[in-house]
Amino acid sequence: MANGNISVPIQLVLGNQDIIERETVTAVPYNFTISPNGKWEMLIAAEDVEIKKGAVIEISTEDAVIDENTVALPCAFCHHALGVVLNVKIQGLALVETSRKIDSVVFLPIQDGMIEKGDLLSVINVFPVIVER
Repeated sequence: MANGNISVPIQLVLGNQDIIERETVTAVPYNFTISPNGKWEMLIAAEDVEIKKGAVIEISTEDAVIDENTVALPCAFCHHALGVVLNVKIQGLALVETSRKIDSVVFLPIQDGMIEKGDLLSVINVFPVIVER
């Protein structure tokens, strides 16, 4: 079923701490149907890093692949005693119709401490979707 939405100009802001790029594109909001069957994907620290309470930090993770035509939703539970994952990061665009590789997370420490390589930082819920364009 088409949703009849109209194209909207948006500005994409991509890059990292060193280089920020902006690109104006046209996007169309669309509907999707989500499957009741999903999977859990674990986000595991790929490095040791010292953290300080309240200082948001990016932590490298073991690669976690999110398949095309899926959506990833955060799990509501805190999986690490020292803090919580606020968001995941990938290189490039996170298009639902393409495979995406999570390579780091944005982490908010709630206590001072040490994240160790191999620590479970978070779990995300991944659900297949059918896109209705």
